[in-house]
Amino acid sequence: MKYFKIVFITFLLVVVSTVFFVVINKKQIHEMQHVSYNIASVVDFEIKDAQKAVNYLHLNTKQVMENKDKFQFSKLLRTAHSIGRYTYSLDDPSLTGHSGKNKANLLGWSEVENDIRYTDEQAAALFLSDNLKLIATQNKNFGWVYYFSKHHFAVIYPYISAEDFSFSVELEREPFFACATPEHNPKAELFFTPLYNDLIGKGLMVTIGKPVYVKGEFLGTVDIDITLNNLDNILFNLDTLNNKILLYNDKFQVLGSNNIIRDFNRSKIYKADNYLDKKLLKAEDTQGKIEYLMGKYLFVKKIKGTPFTLIYFQDASKIWLTTLMYLIPIFLFFILFVAIIILYDKSRSVMKRLEEQATKDYLTGAYNRRYFFNVGATIFLKAQRKKNSVAVVMLDIDDFKRINDLYGHKAGDLGIIHIKKILDKNLRRTDLFARFGGEEFCILLDDISLDDVEMLLEKIRKEFEVNVIVSGKERFSYTVSFGVAYGMLSTLEEMINLADKALYKSKSLGKNTITIYHTH
Repeated sequence: MKYFKIVFITFLLVVVSTVFFVVINKKQIHEMQHVSYNIASVVDFEIKDAQKAVNYLHLNTKQVMENKDKFQFSKLLRTAHSIGRYTYSLDDPSLTGHSGKNKANLLGWSEVENDIRYTDEQAAALFLSDNLKLIATQNKNFGWVYYFSKHHFAVIYPYISAEDFSFSVELEREPFFACATPEHNPKAELFFTPLYNDLIGKGLMVTIGKPVYVKGEFLGTVDIDITLNNLDNILFNLDTLNNKILLYNDKFQVLGSNNIIRDFNRSKIYKADNYLDKKLLKAEDTQGKIEYLMGKYLFVKKIKGTPFTLIYFQDASKIWLTTLMYLIPIFLFFILFVAIIILYDKSRSVMKRLEEQATKDYLTGAYNRRYFFNVGATIFLKAQRKKNSVAVVMLDIDDFKRINDLYGHKAGDLGIIHIKKILDKNLRRTDLFARFGGEEFCILLDDISLDDVEMLLEKIRKEFEVNVIVSGKERFSYTVSFGVAYGMLSTLEEMINLADKALYKSKSLGKNTITIYHTH
């Protein structure tokens, strides 16, 4: 029984721990899903915002360029400030009524000095200055907003002087222009560049742009350069669970990350496949859910209409360890609860044992004299109130000293134990009996007729006559004598004294007999 309890408690502990582990782990996954969804939503919004801005700027640029020949002030551009033999800019705002550094600047390169062939297009591009400013000031992630012409000039916002940036034809090989050309983008679609370092010192960037065509002719591109620093800040600030995040493009270049790259340097291009298995990087969109793959819980978001993928993940082992850490107080509480139950069970066992020691005879297990009087008094008083008769029986073993002398005290103890066994076998469950001392027992029979008393005791007497006790190699039997007080007296003690006198009478009549004294 003891081992069964240990096994049962262990089993219960395993079941409870497993249930709590599953529940807590599920809660962690749910929290992870909630956080990853929020991060993906914000990143998606930022990128979609840039796409909308490019499309808005593209629409305005196309309308302006289709009417570039109508700009009356275009001749003023012929006096643009020459920086060198082949480069120029509008650093002097007085030439056009330009309001200075709060506007866009025009920077260009020409095959000849004082080239006037494209002043209409340049004037039209400068007309877009307020549109460029509006877009740039609405989103702090936008590093530069500009129109870049195939005729070797650009109108760019925020303002940058020719001293800080010198326009050259080599710029046209950079992805922000090359990706717009008909050779690389024949369908004139909105494009996303690979990562590159900003030539003006704003760090790594990705450009979102769209080619501008007028009457089927490619003129240039409208571009928005997005700095990556703010993307990192978004990922860091929104990740309240401090898990791992990668935002990367189709070339596996890292646009943003959190808790992955040590000694992070924003001027360096990192490859996502150096930090995460390509099978995971190529995983399908998890449709807003957390999936388990290759020992990791991960959320994958393919940002629609872009080459970008966001992966929010954590090692399953770390999540399980965190779950176990949550389980520790629950586990300790359960252990405490089980310990209390065990202690309570033991205390009950001890109390029961103490109670038995106080109420039962140590040799036979029968009730003792104290218990008999405590419980018997209640039975006796109840019978008195109902004016019923009771039978008090005193019995003991005949010639008990002879048994001890012939067979030893161990055999004598067996003889006494057999009295308890035979009485248990023949008495009713409601009858009360106890060992009064030595070989003497007392029985209280309630709600019973005199004839039934005589029949019951005669049956018991005969059973003792044929009962054989084995003690080692010895076999012996004995008889018992009965003294009965039947009726009702004032107290239980008086009934016992009367029964004791009847027992004495049985002994004097030759033993192995039943003597009954009536109380009236």
